[in-house]
Amino acid sequence: MSLFARLAREAVRRAASDPRLRAKAAEIAGEAARRARPTVENAGRHIVETARETSSSGSFADDPIGYARRFRAKLLPPEDDRSR
Repeated sequence: MSLFARLAREAVRRAASDPRLRAKAAEIAGEAARRARPTVENAGRHIVETARETSSSGSFADDPIGYARRFRAKLLPPEDDRSR
């Protein structure tokens, strides 16, 4: 193991054992989760709505590959090259 790798490993080990640093990391992670929650919930609703729309045009059991293609096309429409 190189000297740099050993130094980095020791720094991470010491940081992980520091209660103040761990508390700050938990605080930052909680804030990030709080900020991301509305976006994640909205994405989940969009996925459910897209799955329902896709189901109305054909059953997954009848044509799983076709269903997956329609789902992907509705969920991730191709980018318009003219807008660049």
